[in-house]
Amino acid sequence: MSLSLVDGILPIVLLILGAVSLVWLGVSGQRLGWKRALAVVLAACALTALIYVLAEYVFHWWNASLPRLLYLFSALTILGVQLAVLRVLAPGIRIRRRVAGVAAGLLVLLALAGTVNIAYHQYPTVAALFTPPPVTDDPLPRPAEVRRDLPAASVENWTAPPGMPAAGKVFHQQIPGGRSGYASNPALIYLPPAYLADPGNVNLPVLVLVHGQPGSPEDWLVSGGLAEIMDSFAARHHGLAPVVVLPDLSNAGNSNWPLCLDTTVSNSATYLAQDLPAWVQDNLGTGTAGPQQWAIGGYSYGGTCAVQLAANYPGVYPTFLDIAGENEPTVAGGHHELLDTYFNGDEDAFRKQNAADLFAAMRFPDTAGIVVVGQDDKVYAPEGKTVYDDATAAGANVQFQTLPGGHSWQVWGAGLENNLNWLCTRLGILEP
Repeated sequence: MSLSLVDGILPIVLLILGAVSLVWLGVSGQRLGWKRALAVVLAACALTALIYVLAEYVFHWWNASLPRLLYLFSALTILGVQLAVLRVLAPGIRIRRRVAGVAAGLLVLLALAGTVNIAYHQYPTVAALFTPPPVTDDPLPRPAEVRRDLPAASVENWTAPPGMPAAGKVFHQQIPGGRSGYASNPALIYLPPAYLADPGNVNLPVLVLVHGQPGSPEDWLVSGGLAEIMDSFAARHHGLAPVVVLPDLSNAGNSNWPLCLDTTVSNSATYLAQDLPAWVQDNLGTGTAGPQQWAIGGYSYGGTCAVQLAANYPGVYPTFLDIAGENEPTVAGGHHELLDTYFNGDEDAFRKQNAADLFAAMRFPDTAGIVVVGQDDKVYAPEGKTVYDDATAAGANVQFQTLPGGHSWQVWGAGLENNLNWLCTRLGILEP
């Protein structure tokens, strides 16, 4: 089940089978005649054009950083499905040839799905597609008493007890927005083996990771391999790893997603910078040694959020990881729509919270971060470089990294895994 869906033999086989099926549907069976064949081709082009308009201008499903070649594959797939339907419904066709037509159409669809998956790396393996990492609804194992005088966990002061679990565990958990009033779906919380041990090391650092848009906290598990990455790190460091909180940033289904700022839509910044840390400290006893134990990160939309929080709350999140984020929050309708929707049209209200403006107006000598971009990401890579330049000019200690790939999980997952040692050094688990 660990067979790769993004490289190796399986994706190649799927593409070949899809191509052969499309050719077979086009040359076998009843002759269409030139008028019918032209109608089928025009219909494929028209439906693809409709998909383009809906994706690019109506629903804004993706942006220019994602491969336009997928529209060509979509057109070929629509063509193949039409040919399969015509074959199956044609009079006088034997059952086995109808079945063959259905199978060929499905293979064409499967080839398209494989191509889309290669572009996004959404499901890196067969296991990720069919057996996603388990998330338990069991109650969180909270300490009997939260003690804020416990030393921060590190490899220097921790010895794993006998019987410590070999792997961490992921829990569903509702984190209320008591101060902010923010409406949130349940978060996911990863607890490493050291926390689950008996006795456990409670005062671990906390890494808050934000998902993309569209997306959900589960994407970090399914596509990003978060549990495996953290378990692997813990196995090398006596069971120690950060507690990872994956908040839900869909604003409980609100069509206007939060900007990780306090706006007329929601006080998502207060939620992430006050409600969430307070709840984690009070209920899990983690991250109580101070801001040096806290970091925020994310990919795409989540990367933009991480920078906004690091700039607005450097005393809460002095460490950030921006993986392919924007240089400032945006919405599909443009800057004026953002101002109207979130700030009652007030440009100054936006600028008072926008990270780029804060970097220009203030100094951040205690802030450190890493900005990661994909070398083939023509939209977000330049924006990431702008974030790096702005934060560096403000005195923050920031690194800029370029990884192979585009705006996809090929970059997002590696952006976390490659920088986990740096994060855990900043967070105190590892010695500098």
